[in-house]
Amino acid sequence: MKDSLRTAGTRHGWLRLHAIGTYLLALLVLAAFLTWVLIDHRQRTIDGAEARVEARADLVAEWVSTTFAVGEQALGDLSQLLERRLAKEEPALAAADVEALLAERRDRFAFIDELGLVDATGRVVASSAAYWPPGYDLSGRDFYRAFREDPGLDALVTPLYWSPFGETYHLVHARRLRGPDGRFQGLVVMRLEPTIFNAALTRLSMLPGESIAILDTEMQLIARRPAFDGGGAMGGLGVSVREPLTQAFLASGEGSTVQRIVSPLDGHERLYAQQRVTGLPLLVVVGEKLEVLLVSWWQRLWLLGGVFLVVAVLGGGLLRHYLGLRRLESELRCRLEEREQARRAVLEREARLRALVGSIQDMIFVFDAEGRFVYVHAVDRDQLVGDAESLLQRHYREVLSADVVRQLDRALDELRASGEPVEIDYRVTLAGVPRDFHAILSPLDEGDAFSGVLAVVREVTEARATEAQLRIAAMAFETHLGMLVTDERGAILRVNETFTRITGYSEAEVLGRNPSMLSSGRHDDAFYRALWESVQRHGSWQGEIWNRRKNGEVFPEWLTISAVRDAAGELTHYVATFNDITRRKAAEEEIHQLAFFDPLTGLANRRLMLDRLASALKDSYRNGQFGALFYLDLDNFQRINDTRGHLVGDDLLQQVARRLGEVLRETDTLARLGGDEFAVLLHDLGRDQAQVAVVAERVAYKLLGALQAPMRLAGDELAVTASLGITLYRDHETTLEQILQQADMALYKAKEAGRDTLRFFDPAMQAQLQQRARLEADLRQALPRGELLLHYQPQIGDDGRMIGAEALLRWAHPERGMVAPGDFIPLAEENRLIVPIGAWVLERACRQLAAWADDPATAELTISVNVSPEQFREPGFAERTLTILSRTGARPSRLKLEVTENLFVHDRDEARETMLSLKAHGVTFSLDDFGTGYSSLSYLNRLPLDQLKIDQSFVRDLLEDEASAAIVASTIALSRSLQLEVIAEGVETEAQRAWLVAHGCHAFQGYLFGRPVSVEALAATCPTT
Repeated sequence: MKDSLRTAGTRHGWLRLHAIGTYLLALLVLAAFLTWVLIDHRQRTIDGAEARVEARADLVAEWVSTTFAVGEQALGDLSQLLERRLAKEEPALAAADVEALLAERRDRFAFIDELGLVDATGRVVASSAAYWPPGYDLSGRDFYRAFREDPGLDALVTPLYWSPFGETYHLVHARRLRGPDGRFQGLVVMRLEPTIFNAALTRLSMLPGESIAILDTEMQLIARRPAFDGGGAMGGLGVSVREPLTQAFLASGEGSTVQRIVSPLDGHERLYAQQRVTGLPLLVVVGEKLEVLLVSWWQRLWLLGGVFLVVAVLGGGLLRHYLGLRRLESELRCRLEEREQARRAVLEREARLRALVGSIQDMIFVFDAEGRFVYVHAVDRDQLVGDAESLLQRHYREVLSADVVRQLDRALDELRASGEPVEIDYRVTLAGVPRDFHAILSPLDEGDAFSGVLAVVREVTEARATEAQLRIAAMAFETHLGMLVTDERGAILRVNETFTRITGYSEAEVLGRNPSMLSSGRHDDAFYRALWESVQRHGSWQGEIWNRRKNGEVFPEWLTISAVRDAAGELTHYVATFNDITRRKAAEEEIHQLAFFDPLTGLANRRLMLDRLASALKDSYRNGQFGALFYLDLDNFQRINDTRGHLVGDDLLQQVARRLGEVLRETDTLARLGGDEFAVLLHDLGRDQAQVAVVAERVAYKLLGALQAPMRLAGDELAVTASLGITLYRDHETTLEQILQQADMALYKAKEAGRDTLRFFDPAMQAQLQQRARLEADLRQALPRGELLLHYQPQIGDDGRMIGAEALLRWAHPERGMVAPGDFIPLAEENRLIVPIGAWVLERACRQLAAWADDPATAELTISVNVSPEQFREPGFAERTLTILSRTGARPSRLKLEVTENLFVHDRDEARETMLSLKAHGVTFSLDDFGTGYSSLSYLNRLPLDQLKIDQSFVRDLLEDEASAAIVASTIALSRSLQLEVIAEGVETEAQRAWLVAHGCHAFQGYLFGRPVSVEALAATCPTT
C-alpha cells in the first residue's frame, strides 16, 4: 500500500512538474505576444501622428506661402506701375496721390496693414496709414541696407522685428524700385501685423493636445494656437523660443523634420513636425501631445494586462484542477475518501468561479462561428432584448435591430480579418427607452480556426447623458435672454426662466416637444429651409423671426440658433437664444410711419419720395440704367371734393391709392404728394432709352386702366380718370429739381391733351415708340416669311487656318433692308420672340455642321451659336437641343454654345445643371463677352466651360489703353489656369494679333480675317487646310 502510494506520488510529482512547466511556458508566450501587440500598437500610433503633424505643418506652410505670394503679386503690380511712370519720365506724383494709390491697393487685401513708398535715401515718401509718416527714416533698418548692399536683390521678407515707433512687432515685405537705367530708386514696402496668422490659426479645427506655431528664423514666436499663457497682453508675440533641437534643424538647412521635443513654452512633450516656409524666413511647427497620443495605448495596456491576469488565474485554476484529477486517478484505488474530498473541493472551486462570473456587472455573450448565442450572462435582465434562455442558439440577426446588426456585421468582419479585439458603441430601444452600450468583441479560436466571439458589453447610457449634461451646463444658461436646448432631433430638453417669461410656457409644458410649437405662421417653408441650411452649413443662424406666445399673441424676436457637436464632430444638441423686440419694433415703426408716410393713404409722402428719388439718381448713374418718374393728377377731383364733401374725397383718394398700388412692383415707390397728386418712381428699367420708354408707357397705361372701373363712394358709383406725365432719368448732370420740373411739365402737357391721357417730357420719344411698335410687328412675321438668314464669321488659329465659325443672325427686311442686330435682337428678347428664332438658328447651324461633316476638309470645324439667357432658361432647352442634333445628324462636339455672364445672375445653379446635361452629350460651351458682366470667378470655376471669349471692346483698345491690355492679359492667364481655350473677337489689325500671340492667345475672330458672310462665301475665302 505504501509502495503504491509512493509510486503514485512519484508519478504525480513528475506529471505536476511537466504540467507546471507547460503552463509557465504558455504564460511566457502569451506575455511575449501581448508585449509585441502593445509595442506594435504604440509604434503605429506614433507613425500615424508623425504623418498627421507633417501633413498639418505642410498645409499651414502652404497657406503662409500663398499669403506672401499674394502680397508679392500686389507689390509687384504696384512697383511695375510706379516704374512705368518713372520710365515715361512723368513728373513726381503729389504725396496725396501716392497715398491714395497705396490706400486703394492696401484695401484690396485684408491682410496688408500698411503700404509705403521709400525713396533711395531710405525716407518714407508716402504711406497708406499714419504708422510710417512721410519723412520717416528707414535707412537704418536691415532690410533697407540689404537692398543697398545687394543690387541683385528684388524682394525680401523680414523676420519679426520690434518697432520702437509703434511699440509692437511687425513683418515687412519689401520690393526694389528700379529706374529706367536700372538704378536703385527706392522701395515699395508692405507692413503686416502678425495677428493675421493668429486669426487664421483660430479658424483651424484642433485635435486635443495639438499645438500650431509660426516662428521666424531667429526663433521668435509670431503666432501660436493655443495661445501662450505666459505671453502677456501680446499673447507671446515676439517671445524667443530657444529650443536646441529646433536651432539644430534651422542650422542643418533641411526642409522639414519630425522630433520629440519638450515645449519651452508650456513644458509639454510633443511629437513636433517642423517645416520651413519655402523662400521665407519663417518656420511652421505643429505638435501633438504625447500623453494624449498614447491614451488609447494605455487603455489597451490595461485591457491586455487584465486579460493576461484573467488568463493566468483561470489557467492556474484549470491546472490545479487537472493535477487534482490526475492525483485522484492515481490514488483512486487506495484512497476513496480522498477522492470524494477532492471532488467536493473541485465543486467548491467551480462554485466560487460561477459566483465570480455572476458578480460581474457587465453582460457577457459568447457567439459560435455562425453568430448564434451559446452563452448569455446579465446581472440586470432588463438590459437584454429577451430572456437569456430564449436567446440561446438563436442568431443575433433575429433579435437585434437592423442598425445594430449592420454595426455588428462590420465589427465581425474586422475581427476575422485582423484577429484583434474590436470595440463598438450601439443603441438599443428597450421598453420604449433608447439605451446606449459599449462592447468589446474578442475572437475565440480552436487551434488555428475561428470558433466564435466573446463579447463583454457595458451599458453607458448614464455616462452619455452625463456628458451631454456637462456640455449643456457649460453654457451660461440662465441669462436675460430666452434660451432653449434640444437634442439632435429637435426635442426640447431644457428651457430657462426667461423663456417662460417671454413665451408663457413652463418648462414642463415644452419638454420633449419641437420648437415649431411656437411658430406664428408668418414665415413660409422657404424661410425655414434657408434658416436650417445656414445652421447646417455654418453652425449657426441669427435674425429676426415672428413667434407665438402661449396666449396666442404673435411677437417679434431676435433669434440665434447654434449647433453643438461632440469631440468627434457629431451633432448632439441645438441651443437657441432670443429676446423680445416687440417694443423696439413698435417704436421704430411709429417713428418711421410719422416721418415718411401719408397718414390718409398710408403711401410714401413727399419727403420719402424725394429721398428715394435722390438715391435712385445715384444708382442710375452708377449702374447706367434708366429710371422713370410719373406725376399723376385726378381729373376734376376738386369738383368732387366740393360737391360731395371731404369725407367722400378722402375715401376716393384711399381707393385710388389702393388700385394704383396693385399695379406696381414691390420695389417701386408710390407716393401721395398732396391733394389729388400722386407720384410713381420706377428704377432699373434698362440701359436702352427706347426700350425703357416702352416699359414706362406700358406701366402708365396699366395705372390709368386701374382707375377706369367705377368706384363706390357714399352709396354711389363714380367714374374717375387721371392725367399722367412721364420723365426718364439717367444723366448725372440732371438735378433732382430738374427731374421734378420735367415730370410736372409732362403732366401739364397731358392735362392740355384732355382727360385720361399721358405724355412724355420729350416729344421725340413718342415718335420713337411708334417706330419701335412697327418694328416689333414686322419682326413677328420675319420668321414665317423667311426674312431671317445666317451669316458666318471665320475663327482662325495662329497658323492662319480656319478652325470654326460663329453663326450670326441677320434680318433682310423687304423695305428697311438689312436691319442691324442691335435693333431687333434686344426687341426679340424682350417679347420672347428669341425662343422660336433661337431654335431656328440652332436648327440651321446643326444642318450646316452635318453638311461639313461629309467633307474631310471641313469635318473638324466648329460652329459657335449665341444663346440668349431667355432661350437658355426656357424649360426643356437641353432636350430640344439634343433633339435637333439627333434630327440633323450633327456631331455634338462640333457645336459650341456661346452664353453670356448675365445668364448666371439669377438661377445660376439651374443654368449649370442644363450645361452639365448638354456637356454629358459632347456639346461644348464658350463664355462670350467675358469681363463685361457678372464675372464671379468662384462660380466660374464650377461651370463646365471649354472656352473664354475676350470681348471686342477690350481687344479694340488694348494697344492704346493700359487697363484694356491688363484685362486681356489677365483673361488669357485665367483661361490658362482654368485649362480653358481662349479666343479674341474684334481683331482688326495685324498689331493686335501679334500682341495677342505674344501673350498666349492663339485663336482669333474679327475683320482682319473676314466679315460675316454667307456659308458659300465663307468656303471660298477661308482656307481650312
